[in-house]
Amino acid sequence: MPLLSYRLDESHLVVELCDVVDPDNESAIEQELLTLLPCCGPSTVIVDVVTPLLTPRALGVLLRVRGEAGQRGVSIAVVARYETTREVLSAAALNRTLRVAYTLQGAELRSRGCRPGTDAPRGGGLLERLERRIAPSDPAPPTARAVGPYADTSVPRFPGKG
Repeated sequence: MPLLSYRLDESHLVVELCDVVDPDNESAIEQELLTLLPCCGPSTVIVDVVTPLLTPRALGVLLRVRGEAGQRGVSIAVVARYETTREVLSAAALNRTLRVAYTLQGAELRSRGCRPGTDAPRGGGLLERLERRIAPSDPAPPTARAVGPYADTSVPRFPGKG
């Protein structure tokens, strides 16, 4: 069973996992993924899980393929489009290990080391984004002052004084 694969760009290969992984097709899917792992070429393979059902056998395949990819110097990211798929990966505590993202763009960012939920532009590092958000001409934020009946509880108290 051939898996659909295409290049996102020169360093990312996307492989779509459309079938539910079960005992009948587990080894065929694993072999197909392993043959798609490049020895030289794209540095990241993104497995796009198109099926909403992610079985324990699929998790085993993904982990074994990740191990082989690590030996070849290739990183793996996983796109989990469905909530049930994300729940399974989260329950198995594999979000970081498999670099799970919701979209292809998110997986591309995760493969470059960005944390989930960041909207990092290409070529823009964290420092550059912070510098754009905070300009030197911006006024300093006002300091917060505690208010209420317990506002002065952090003031040291001495017996017999105040």
